[in-house]
Amino acid sequence: MDNRLTQRLVGAAVIAALAVIFVPEMLERQSPPAPVQPTQVPEEPPTLTFSSQPQPPAATPPAVTAAPAATPPAVAAAPEPPPTALPDPGQSPAQVSAQEDTARLKTEQEAKAKADAERIAAAKAKADRERIAAAKARAEAARRSAQAEAAKTRAKAEAERSAAAKAEAARLEAAQAEWSPDRSEPRESTATQTETARAAEAARREASRADAARKAAQAEAARRSAQAEAARAEAARRSAQAEAAPTRPEASTPETTRRKPPTALPKIELVSRTETATAAPRPAPARSTAASSGGTVVGRYALQENAYALRDYYRSQNIRAGVEQIMANDRTMYQVRVWR
Repeated sequence: MDNRLTQRLVGAAVIAALAVIFVPEMLERQSPPAPVQPTQVPEEPPTLTFSSQPQPPAATPPAVTAAPAATPPAVAAAPEPPPTALPDPGQSPAQVSAQEDTARLKTEQEAKAKADAERIAAAKAKADRERIAAAKARAEAARRSAQAEAAKTRAKAEAERSAAAKAEAARLEAAQAEWSPDRSEPRESTATQTETARAAEAARREASRADAARKAAQAEAARRSAQAEAARAEAARRSAQAEAAPTRPEASTPETTRRKPPTALPKIELVSRTETATAAPRPAPARSTAASSGGTVVGRYALQENAYALRDYYRSQNIRAGVEQIMANDRTMYQVRVWR
């Protein structure tokens, strides 16, 4: 029942709305047009007699007055102008200026506080980056040191192998020299002599190969040692930078921050681990025995042993090489120069 009643009410409302919309339009269409009314010919009045009275004029159709009734709502729909907010006449210019100054000071304080917070965060981030870089440099130095130790171990093994190969070659040559073939067995003696000569030649080749491998391993060990030394120096520099990174206090007023002069960073001197703390004053650098003019610098080392190892490597290849002692950043360095 409720559903049917609802449907009927909805239908009645729709019909009423349609009637309100379309009935005025239908009435307006039925009314005669306005410009045609003056052209209508009036009916001839009836002839007056003494026994009859004149008839009243015809009544105006009621539909003509329906059209002007629809125009007033359009006039009433005109928008009203919005109310204009008038300034408060009670405030004086001094009060307005004071309010503006207060707002400006508040904005400046907020901007300064924000800038200080950003600066502190940047300093902390920089210090963290320096600590991470120092840790990485220490790890790299440890890895380079391990590689240098492994290269030294390989060089030692190659040296032992070269010595063994040389001893074997000498033994075979001695055996070949002491052996005298028997004249009754020429074929067997020739084959034995050929085999002995072949073994001696193979032993000599193995000895030369082992010697070359030993020299290459020594050069590799020297290079690895130099890399490890450089990595240790870099790790020391990174650690010093991380320790000397400037850190600002959390609570600092803008006046103190503005008046405080910039703090100068301490000067850091990098010292190798091989140098002792109570070292005597270094003498003036001695001139190298080799001429410093011309040639090509192939390496610089903080340890003299590494420079000598590289010099011996080039000399083993029949290349003129020499070690020069120089000063770089108040430190004694040994550079290897070759002349090709």
